[in-house]
Amino acid sequence: MKDGLIVYLVSTPNIPEEFNAPAAAQELGYAAHRVELVAPDQGFFTVEDAWHFLLTRGCARISLVVGQAEDPHHLRPLGPAVRLCG
Repeated sequence: MKDGLIVYLVSTPNIPEEFNAPAAAQELGYAAHRVELVAPDQGFFTVEDAWHFLLTRGCARISLVVGQAEDPHHLRPLGPAVRLCG
């Protein structure tokens, strides 16, 4: 069973172009097979789109973490991850 993680970026006016969501999630201890980004100018535009994408890629457990990108490899979570399904 694959795990998926959605990283929802908020209050980040200038997201670094080279922001690496999988590396940032791994640094925080989130182990996921796939990590997708939801942000105004990168990744998906809505959580629902990212959720559907992960489901169609075989992820049975999907979690969501809301945070701010501080540099290309660092994410500051604004709360704990929430399991969306699985």
